Amino acid sequence: MLQNISIGDKGASSHHDLSIVIAAIPATSRQHKIAIGALIVLVVIVAASMPLVHNQVPRIHSFIPIVETTICLANLLTAAFLFAQYSVYPQRALLVLAGGFVFNGLFAFLHVLAFPGIYGSDNLIGEGMDSLSWLFNFWTILFPATVIVYALSKDADAAIDRPIQSIRADIGVTVTCVVLATAALTWFAISGLAYLPLLHQSGHRTSLAIQISAARAVLNVIAFMVLFVRRRTILDEWLLVTLPAWFPLLLEGSWFTDLMYTEGWYLARIYGLLAGSALLFALLTETLLLYRRSDQAQKLLIAELDHRVKNILAQVAVVAGFTRQGSHSIDEFLGSLDGRIQSMAAAHTLLSENRWGSVGLDALVRSQLAPYAGPNVRISGTNVMLAAAETQAVTRVLHELATNAAKYGALSIWGGQVSVSWDLKPNGAATNLILVWRERGGPSVASEHPAGYGTNLICNLIPHELGGTVDLVFAKEGVNCRIEIPVGQP
Repeated sequence: MLQNISIGDKGASSHHDLSIVIAAIPATSRQHKIAIGALIVLVVIVAASMPLVHNQVPRIHSFIPIVETTICLANLLTAAFLFAQYSVYPQRALLVLAGGFVFNGLFAFLHVLAFPGIYGSDNLIGEGMDSLSWLFNFWTILFPATVIVYALSKDADAAIDRPIQSIRADIGVTVTCVVLATAALTWFAISGLAYLPLLHQSGHRTSLAIQISAARAVLNVIAFMVLFVRRRTILDEWLLVTLPAWFPLLLEGSWFTDLMYTEGWYLARIYGLLAGSALLFALLTETLLLYRRSDQAQKLLIAELDHRVKNILAQVAVVAGFTRQGSHSIDEFLGSLDGRIQSMAAAHTLLSENRWGSVGLDALVRSQLAPYAGPNVRISGTNVMLAAAETQAVTRVLHELATNAAKYGALSIWGGQVSVSWDLKPNGAATNLILVWRERGGPSVASEHPAGYGTNLICNLIPHELGGTVDLVFAKEGVNCRIEIPVGQP
């Protein structure tokens, strides 16, 4: 039965793979608590202001233009931020959500223009309260609808690398479609009221208007519930705060629409302003924190890279020195040094491909024996994973064994056989990795073998760096090498 054992790298620092956008970063428990805290504060404030719903206050003519223009700007800035996130994390669900915020911003601005009495005795666009109500309905229905689509599609729609031209085209098409849809709906609300049912008669709402208001509130609740169930990222957490902030405005529009310019009426629009700004504030804050974490991670990465480069250069210097001592000519020296450096480079490649994590022993053995691959080489063993330090040590030992076999042993003649096998062996509470190198069918091996750099490395590197044992035997029928390395249970 195959096992997946990971050998710990005592010298390696921990590696954290930072996501680049908050749409991809899973929310931490701290971020979840902050979002829940903000939501609780909002609920408390709304509950405390409920007795003030009917308190009439003087009319402030500049209130609606200031608040709803600010809502417009905040939503458009949020949309721009989400489009920027999409440009580096092209997930189509983000396009849908960004489009929802564009809808929000445009309809907030149009709602100001249609509001009666803001700009003199008449409104700038529309036909009184019916136009205003339809614009408000479009505004507060389309946004939760886009949130529902986002919540249902965000996990099924994986982000893929795409050309920047394609990403810009996606953003342009999305903005164009939203603007055209907004223009069409605005035309119906302003000039096409004949095609829409009446929402006001004799200064009061019709039963249809009440039903639409109820459906609008239900849709927002559904959007909140769907997002709550499917929340995962920082973006999801702050969207959960944004949606309830709209509820007082929706409730005021559903059941207290005739009570204009009361304290509750003003507060409902302030909550709407908070809803329009909450996500933008969260995006800016989390992005600043992300940049700070990325800067710290980059400094750690540079320090780690500096340490590894110095370590590699030191290893190369040692290898070059010992290789020179054991060489009889400049050509022999250059050939031996090149082979050893290529072996180290192959190990480095495997580690880089696995982000300096675990490397499969099978892949490691096959990479070292690749120049000699054929029917004369057999490789078998369980699926064992080696970390960086173990990968580098085992690589160097295998290279020396393979080089000796190619020069003097079983790989130097036709018909010679080399087998490399490994398995896991229980050792009390721990586990040992047993790797066996066996040569057969090669030239006869002398029992007395001079100890050069390669032999010393094979015998001493594993015990020194990994705390293991090496039993190297120059038997007459071929070289045998048994390596035992203690490993920890995963």
